[in-house]
Amino acid sequence: MERKFMLGNEAIARAAAESGVKVVAGYPGTPATEIVDHCASYPGIYAEWSTNEKHAFEVAAAASLTNQRAMAVMKHNGTNAAADFLMHVNFTGIRAGLVLISADDPGALSSQCEEDTRILIHNYAHLPVFDPSSVQEAYAMIKAAYELSEKTELVFALRPVMRINHAGGMVRYSEQKQVDRPAEFKIDRSRFVMSAVVEKESGGELRPKMRHRWLNNKQAELKAIMEEATFNHIEPAEGDVGFIGCGIGYAFLKEAEQIYGKKLPILKLSTLPLPEQKVLTFITGLKKVVIFEEVEPVVERLIKQICFEQKVSLDILGRESYLPKEGELTTNLVMTAIESALADKPYPVLPQGKYIPARTRTQCSGCSHRGLLIAMKEVVQKNGGVVTGDIGCHDAGTFEPMKLQATIYCMGSSIPMAYGIKAAGFAKPVYALIGDSTFFHNGLTGLASAIYNRADITVVIAYNSTTAMTGFQPHPGSPNNLNDLINPMEPGAVAAAMGAKVFRCNPYNVEETVKVITEATAEQGVKVVIAEALCYLKFGRGGQISYIPRQVKVDAEICNGCGICVRTFGCPAIILNDGKATIEESGCNGCGVCVYVCKRGAMK
Repeated sequence: MERKFMLGNEAIARAAAESGVKVVAGYPGTPATEIVDHCASYPGIYAEWSTNEKHAFEVAAAASLTNQRAMAVMKHNGTNAAADFLMHVNFTGIRAGLVLISADDPGALSSQCEEDTRILIHNYAHLPVFDPSSVQEAYAMIKAAYELSEKTELVFALRPVMRINHAGGMVRYSEQKQVDRPAEFKIDRSRFVMSAVVEKESGGELRPKMRHRWLNNKQAELKAIMEEATFNHIEPAEGDVGFIGCGIGYAFLKEAEQIYGKKLPILKLSTLPLPEQKVLTFITGLKKVVIFEEVEPVVERLIKQICFEQKVSLDILGRESYLPKEGELTTNLVMTAIESALADKPYPVLPQGKYIPARTRTQCSGCSHRGLLIAMKEVVQKNGGVVTGDIGCHDAGTFEPMKLQATIYCMGSSIPMAYGIKAAGFAKPVYALIGDSTFFHNGLTGLASAIYNRADITVVIAYNSTTAMTGFQPHPGSPNNLNDLINPMEPGAVAAAMGAKVFRCNPYNVEETVKVITEATAEQGVKVVIAEALCYLKFGRGGQISYIPRQVKVDAEICNGCGICVRTFGCPAIILNDGKATIEESGCNGCGVCVYVCKRGAMK
């Protein structure tokens, strides 16, 4: 074996390639995005960006049924989107090895929410989950997952958290494995047709109930596997207070142990189902255990259940009954918990931290979204309307200084929420602002519903031809997919075919954009404004830009220091210096939108 420094996502992709994966499908979402990109670099692997996570999971599952190892890649929000398929493929099972990457984001460092997909995948779908504690272990777990997936005929899930996906470490790795299998699809309707039909072989039982029993019977096999798994182990030491590290919680425990300067009794748990006998062996003789996991008390509750059933009495402390119930683990949190538990004290209520002003979240200098946002804000300020927002670079418009969008939930929510506001009787105009990648991900069905139900809203699609927020991945409206050049699907043509009235503008021309949005607002029904301009940061590198560059100067004699260019527009290339606007030329990309914003005419 060789050794190389790898990031977590690179190690996961490497392990999949070495395992002979043939098909990889995903939708970009931090912290999992780079896995698909890395997989695409290996020969013999078909990799794609699907339009959403459910579709990616379905593509990967179909490859598995065709006797080829496959992987579906998504973040926790995406696993929610794929839950419908998850709750069917758990009943049918699979053929060739199928791994689901469901990357969680404790602390919501790059997400709208923090959640724990162990609950959805294991507690609800009853599928096995690997919870890695290091980059090397994530690599090893992928390789084990493919073998075990085929042995059990079940999807195996890897649930790395952000501190694994984006961490780096030395990884011992092997050569890419070529798994030569015929691409054959064996028809087995009793497994792969999930309908409420009667099964003659089961005495007239309905098929979903029969397949549910099959899944339930698999749990004993999974428990036996996890009992022997090397990913779970006991580290004995003196003392009657034990500590359990789950996934990344184990890494924090080992770091805290070094700082504490004393060996602690530790149980490492990185699988679901739990190895019950290891758990019982570890807790025997202890009076207390503290469980470190992210984020929900999944393992804590399972251990409490084991202790109840086995009539074992001890204090079980964790996210439910001891530690903070939200947020990611930190070395300080773990150290504080260890010291408090050993001193037989409650976890202290920590004082609220002092607010430290952070850098304003905003778009890049030269971004077309800034012109669109300022245009929409001008229209909305005049008519008193509401803007429902969506996921993408443009969602920074909800914050200072723009403060435009009133709601942001999950992918595609902007359109249904916009016409829901109108359905509730709101009399003023309502706008849905959505990006092009999000439109293809989950905006199409919302638009269809709005048109079908005769809503009166204006949908603004920020069309910059890429999924910019996660690193410029392509989507159906891009000039390429992951592998080839294509003819993009133009969102306006799609919306027109669905029955919407379509308007177009270039958001770098703010005056034109204001006019177009105003005209669209005056129309009845569902109107779609296509605000089209190439992403400057991506396409500008190749000389493709959607404006004529100009050098903007500030006339200090005219500028009165009103600050609109900074406090309302928020371009990072503009600062106030001695009460006057100043353009930092090193940060200016010459889009000229600020010339429109400055109503005094000081910018020229």
